[in-house]
Amino acid sequence: MPLVSVFAWMVWMEALLEWLSEMEWRRVFPELVGKAAGVLLGIAISWWVLFRKRLKYLDRLRRGDSDELLFQVHYLLPVDGDQGPDGTVQLLFRNVAPRRTIDDAYDNPSARETLRQLARATTLNAPIVPTEGRVGFEILNDAASILTGWLATSSMPRKVWLFCMTCEDRNVVRKECIRCFLFQEDELLRFADWTWCRKHVRVERPWHWLRVVTLHRIACYHQDEQIALPVALDRSIPFVDDQRQHRRIMRLALGICDSEVATSEPCEVDWDDKEPVLIQRGVLMSSPTPSSPPAG
Repeated sequence: MPLVSVFAWMVWMEALLEWLSEMEWRRVFPELVGKAAGVLLGIAISWWVLFRKRLKYLDRLRRGDSDELLFQVHYLLPVDGDQGPDGTVQLLFRNVAPRRTIDDAYDNPSARETLRQLARATTLNAPIVPTEGRVGFEILNDAASILTGWLATSSMPRKVWLFCMTCEDRNVVRKECIRCFLFQEDELLRFADWTWCRKHVRVERPWHWLRVVTLHRIACYHQDEQIALPVALDRSIPFVDDQRQHRRIMRLALGICDSEVATSEPCEVDWDDKEPVLIQRGVLMSSPTPSSPPAG
């Protein structure tokens, strides 16, 4: 090593030792320890928050709690070619649009929270989301607009479908989420007769029996709504309707395939076994829903 390099290295070391000797270690050491502890604490908190978030999502998945928004259409297929009004039918339901989350569907945070609160207010006896006032109407109308937008370019012939938002009871369904139902009015009204449901409705899967109960309650509500909220002949005044009262079951013109095929043989429901459970949960069969909108 050249002598000049050795001398330079010694000078540098001497300067370093002098700098270290003059440093106020009583102040530097606590400051270094404090900053290091702060960094480690920040890393630990960030990891804990992410870990708790993942645990929360996992718990919601296990409980069947979901923020999804599903759009499902219902079909009644004759069983064994029985086409009569009192013939046996098989109930099918299919998704007709991509699923979305509530956060994706509604850009307004207030609308999201309101919808979640309304969904929690539903019961097995009253499965329709109880939208009220202008905010409730906007929530319902936005969901309908999402569906009509998706099906705007459908090549299927347009027909009038009934549309409503529901949330089935978490205690009796595998997955609780907002389900937007579609059905033909004449088919829905058949479900208003519980005796007909018991005798003539078959399902595609054994656990689909609950959907028969849900459609029965919706059909009863629809009958009440037609009486409580008749179609007004003159809607020109006021120019902008405040929607204090609105129909929770809407009519939409949609291009949806009106035929479907079953993936399994018709399954008969043992209603003698199910009805005691429904009665315990306060479900009314063949009677109006208590949440019908007031007349006037």
